[in-house]
Amino acid sequence: MLHRATNSISLALGESTQWVQLLPAGTFAGRDGAGPYRLDDPQAVITATLAAASGADLPIDYDHQILWSRDNGQPAPAAGWIKAYEARPDGVWGRVEWTPAAAARLADREYRYLSPVFWHEPDGTVTRIECAALTNIPNLELAAVASRLTTNGGEMDPKQIAALAAALGLPADTSAEMLVAHAKTLADQAQAIAPAHAAMAKRLGLPETAAPDALKLAVDGCMDAVADVAKALGMTGPALPVTLAVHAKQLLADKQGQAQAAAPDPTKYVPVEQLRAVNDRLGALEGNLAKDKATAAVEAAMAAGKVVPATKDWALAYASKDLEAFSALMKVAPVIVKPGREGPAGQTPPATGELGEEDLAVCSRLGITAEDLKQHQKEGA
Repeated sequence: MLHRATNSISLALGESTQWVQLLPAGTFAGRDGAGPYRLDDPQAVITATLAAASGADLPIDYDHQILWSRDNGQPAPAAGWIKAYEARPDGVWGRVEWTPAAAARLADREYRYLSPVFWHEPDGTVTRIECAALTNIPNLELAAVASRLTTNGGEMDPKQIAALAAALGLPADTSAEMLVAHAKTLADQAQAIAPAHAAMAKRLGLPETAAPDALKLAVDGCMDAVADVAKALGMTGPALPVTLAVHAKQLLADKQGQAQAAAPDPTKYVPVEQLRAVNDRLGALEGNLAKDKATAAVEAAMAAGKVVPATKDWALAYASKDLEAFSALMKVAPVIVKPGREGPAGQTPPATGELGEEDLAVCSRLGITAEDLKQHQKEGA
């Protein structure tokens, strides 16, 4: 931030055009003790002055009225114009064209001093010249003019400085230099926390340039959510994210422990699907075994002559349904056909389809009718 200041230099008697020293080289101070200021590079100051003027001549007025006309409403007539500059070993010089009125006043010694207005860094290094004024009391307005600050060309008077100091929580009598120092401290702090600010905004799903109010609103929302979760979990004490995380980890560990305790013993239990598969296979084996046993019992009964081929299917169905009852029946059933024979010797079945004596005997022994046996024979055929 640059500061504006004035300095006073004695002038010779009035001439319409003359070279005057605007700034002395090296270190210098105002007659009221303001400063010290330092002019290290006269040519650099001239270059910056010309750039700021953008081709216009710098004015020389009376008693710095240019600086005060906005406040007091009085006109600020020019006394002269700086037309050229030179960097000399003893400082910056300017070629001034005086107005006739100003040249007369200088000749009549109504004015004797030139007071240039210049900008400087906080350490006093001069940067450029703004204007100048004819004055009779060196540094008459120096304290007020020198205390004005600028930002982008604007100015601040002492009242503005006091208001700014109050806004920053500083004493009302804070000087411009102290304001500058405080502002630099704030800027350094803001720069230091900028990475943390950006990282926090990113974690909260906000743009890295989010305003502090937006960050606060997001953080408040997160903390409210944490408090709600903590309440739902029955937690006591401060609802902080770290305590919520610890509590959640403990709940997870407890749940895993309960799950392990409730898990079935693999040596005593098997999955339902596996049990069903085993049962299906066992049922199939048992069915096959029952069928094999029924077949064996019928074949044994046929070998014993108690079941004839015509009644084999009936015997298999009976034995498959109730092997025990079939076996009990075969124990008491009479021999119908002697083992090794399929029918009565020397006789052929009647061509009429009528049953023979042997067939009628079988029906009598088995408790079935002759019609049932005939029907069975037809189906078997």
